[in-house]
Amino acid sequence: MNTLLTCRIHWARPLCLGAATVMLAACLGGSNPPVNPGAGVVTGNESDSGVQATQVSLGEQTVSLRNTNGRVEVLKNPLRIRVFNGNDELVLEQVESAGGALEPGVALNEPLGSDYVPRRVLSAPFAFIVGAEVAPQVRATPWVGNYLTQGLFGLQYHGTEVLEAVPTVNGVALTIATNDPSGRLLNVNIQAVDNNAFEVRLAANPAQGVVMVADSFVLRGDESFYGFGGRHNAVNQRGNLLTNFIQAQNVGAGPLGPVANTASGKGDVYMFPSGPDAAYYISTAFASSSGYGFMLDSTRPSRYDLGATNPQAWQVNVSGSDMVYLITPGDEKKALRSLSGLQGRHRVPLQADLGPTLSRAVRVLSAQADDAASYEAKIWEDLAQIDALQLPVKGYAFEGWEILPRQTSKTIIEALHDRNIRAYLYIRNYVGLDPANTERPETFTEALEAGYVVNDAAGLPYLFGTPFGGLGAAIDFTNPAAVAWWEGRIREMLEDLGADGFMQDFGEHIALDMHFFDGSTGQTMHNHYPTLFHQTTRKIIDDIESKSGRRIFFWTRAGYSGRQGSSGFESSNFPGDETSDWSRASGLASLTTDMLSRGATGSYGFNTDIGGYFDYHTGPADAELYTRWSFWAALSPVFRVHNSSSNGVRMPWFYGDETLAHWRKAAELHLKAAPLIMKLWQEAQSSGVPPVRGLWVEFPKDERARQEDQQWMLGPNVLVAPVVEQGATSRNVYLPQGCWKHMDTGMQFMGPRDVTVPAPIDSLPYFFKCGVNAF
Repeated sequence: MNTLLTCRIHWARPLCLGAATVMLAACLGGSNPPVNPGAGVVTGNESDSGVQATQVSLGEQTVSLRNTNGRVEVLKNPLRIRVFNGNDELVLEQVESAGGALEPGVALNEPLGSDYVPRRVLSAPFAFIVGAEVAPQVRATPWVGNYLTQGLFGLQYHGTEVLEAVPTVNGVALTIATNDPSGRLLNVNIQAVDNNAFEVRLAANPAQGVVMVADSFVLRGDESFYGFGGRHNAVNQRGNLLTNFIQAQNVGAGPLGPVANTASGKGDVYMFPSGPDAAYYISTAFASSSGYGFMLDSTRPSRYDLGATNPQAWQVNVSGSDMVYLITPGDEKKALRSLSGLQGRHRVPLQADLGPTLSRAVRVLSAQADDAASYEAKIWEDLAQIDALQLPVKGYAFEGWEILPRQTSKTIIEALHDRNIRAYLYIRNYVGLDPANTERPETFTEALEAGYVVNDAAGLPYLFGTPFGGLGAAIDFTNPAAVAWWEGRIREMLEDLGADGFMQDFGEHIALDMHFFDGSTGQTMHNHYPTLFHQTTRKIIDDIESKSGRRIFFWTRAGYSGRQGSSGFESSNFPGDETSDWSRASGLASLTTDMLSRGATGSYGFNTDIGGYFDYHTGPADAELYTRWSFWAALSPVFRVHNSSSNGVRMPWFYGDETLAHWRKAAELHLKAAPLIMKLWQEAQSSGVPPVRGLWVEFPKDERARQEDQQWMLGPNVLVAPVVEQGATSRNVYLPQGCWKHMDTGMQFMGPRDVTVPAPIDSLPYFFKCGVNAF
């Protein structure tokens, strides 16, 4: 494998100056209205998309920003920032100044997700490291673009006191001294922004030599943290170290689990090669049980240390010399509304797009690999089975449409529409010469010759080894010509062929030394690229929908949802090639933590692969796993069969009549719940509360509920507890306060308590609140 070093860009936002103590209106666009010191309170747009009118007060010892959402107080010397909610209750505060000059700093993402080298990170207000960063990446295999390791090394310093405070149009600009003996300063701008948030902008001045900036806050004794995107390791991330860098195809060890889990020191959540926190889909936002939401607004590599290093503090840090973060005071549901408003929320689909959906993948990397003729024959056989068995199928995806003649694909889509089945296709962010059979070879040549792909430093196409063992190049969505070409490909699927949607795959294979048409590099584009990818596609779909009245559904793999992130453009996303096993790391038992974590901040259209997809080291799902996976999906947002491309697709009829009957029962349960899912999805467009939510959302004061990571709530009245253990015939379930009715037996229980209910293979344990008929 080749390796590469990172490079960085630095910037600082210009500051706007105003009077000493004023009532300030929000800055609602690129231009700032003039400040009138004598105007009193200026009425601003108080909707979530607007900014609250804010009062700034400058005192001898403190600086304060206040509006109806809360208050930010800055203690000048020693420096300390504190945040209060609308009831003037303290919800967040910086740690006190600590650490002297010449403090060594080490922040390391160790190879293979291990954790043996002690971290040396300073818990102090506005800390930074002056030194060097090293970040070699993988260049080929399924892990293209992943870190081999990342290290930041140097000397640490921090902010000490406020030297100057000047009001701006909607906040205050601070000049802060540090203990850096060079005399380095920090420029900090704090202001009220949209979605009930306060924004903090930090930039080192001068920036030269600064490789990391950080801020640290007091960790309360009972504080929990929820969100962070598609993480498998936990729902409550307290005590964990999280890397915000999209990592491809991390998998559990399968049969080697007993050895790998022990050797890694991470237990049953360990994933190879990047560790238990690795994810395709990253969010830098989280909700705290202490009464606030938090979002880091950066696409550069960053990290959260949530009490892993210092049990009295949590820290956010980012590579580079500047940082922006947002704080949203409020309880759990208010935080979710604010954070998903900042990040973006999944679009409401048609009810048919919730499934049941069947997917015919192309068989690859096998002696029985598909060609056009065998693949077409399998599609027609699928349709014959759907007809003969009268299956309740609402959608069908055929990923290998590109290897078929265009008229054949069109005929298949027409046949699906004749059956009132939605037709989905497939497209990916890179062009490649590989055996995946999901695009024509001439597409690769066309894109390279026309300059539609990302380049290296020499201006030549940047080629990498694809996950399928071929050669690939990422499409450059900052290039207008490439975007126009991409538009033609999307319109061919949707307009020429008549498809109703598609899987939009990959987006994570971005190296830090890639160069883009707009001058950016992989340093900022590695995380941002999926958002740009999905935004480009959404603009095309919006145009098609506005002119035709059609509704298009597309689901994605990679994403990064900081401010204005991927989730604002997608319909749905899948967790990325789950392994076909029961594991907590990346199999069936990993799904709930992933779904609840990404859903908390706007990415709530979760779309699992029933049966699991990555089975090279586990083998395909057996009938028991397939059935339990189907029931797991029954009360999740989207019910979609999508599994092995190497061992051959397992359709519901593959295992025989008994398993088919179980699958049909799960599919019918999903159809029964679909109107409720749609209702909750529509409500989430304004509330920001996901349709499927952790128990902590509805029962925030229940310590046990806050830790549950294998149960969820479907709205406020339905509790779901799927079976995720092989061979289980019963299920232990935690029921929060209230009366709960077990829907299979009709038994009623008063919570809070644990109960054990029967869980035969053809069932899903779920409960309604007593007196509620949810569906």
